[in-house]
Amino acid sequence: MSLVYNQFKPGTSKGSKEIVVEVVIPEEESKEFTLHTDAEFLSQALEEASLVKGSVEDYGLFITEVNGRVADEAKQEWWCITKGGEDVYTGVDLTPIADGDHYEITLTVGY
Repeated sequence: MSLVYNQFKPGTSKGSKEIVVEVVIPEEESKEFTLHTDAEFLSQALEEASLVKGSVEDYGLFITEVNGRVADEAKQEWWCITKGGEDVYTGVDLTPIADGDHYEITLTVGY
């Protein structure tokens, strides 16, 4: 499986880039953060900006907190990452970023 992924994985972009990360919590006002980074992957940019916290699991970083808001596992809350409103099908550690990207991190309820 990893051989297939490595062959077809999205490419990364080196160098300085600016991305926008919008934190969406239903029934609250969304907050946008403009990040300036040399990171190649989303997790690196988010951690550099101290925007997320989480634990490293078998499949990479599992985000448990965004901008100080902790997802409540007892309420089946979790953070969903989208790019330009579209689903992201890679983990945050494997999501490449490029200059001008816009990501949304939405607090979601229900598994």
